[in-house]
Amino acid sequence: MSRHALNVQIFLKMHRSDYAEKQLKVMQQIDEDHTLTQLANAWLNLAVGGSKIQEAYLIFQDFSEKYQMTGLLLNGKAVCCINMGQFDEAETLLLEALNKASLKMCCISFYDAKDAETLANLVVCSLHIRKPATRYLSQLKLYHPEHVLVKRLSSAEESFDRAIQTVA
Repeated sequence: MSRHALNVQIFLKMHRSDYAEKQLKVMQQIDEDHTLTQLANAWLNLAVGGSKIQEAYLIFQDFSEKYQMTGLLLNGKAVCCINMGQFDEAETLLLEALNKASLKMCCISFYDAKDAETLANLVVCSLHIRKPATRYLSQLKLYHPEHVLVKRLSSAEESFDRAIQTVA
């Protein structure tokens, strides 16, 4: 089952939701209620977007009722909220994820208190609700300089600097 879930993730990273959907159907034929099948379904729904976002949210909500709340579940729910335009709720979920990670670090866990995806999602969420994102962006740059958001921002800043130099 985990091989199929990994394939779903790979296809989604390749922006091939059509192939991801085929993998999900294989998973559903094996065991529709399996946790990985449901998780892959939520990932696909997020990638497809539109009305599928609500379905993804309900899957993450179901997980949060069945299992202990984790940073990954909170991020999943938050990304759904961001896609549905519910930025205040998304921010609350992301701050809870950051808080949970910090608490786990105090108890000697291996979960990263400066989780890259939580920080990146907080940057996006903060920008949408017109709150300063510099704190989260600074942490993301410091702890995860190879993150795609940091790299894209650096590239945009370099392009902007080059454009200014050609005008000046």
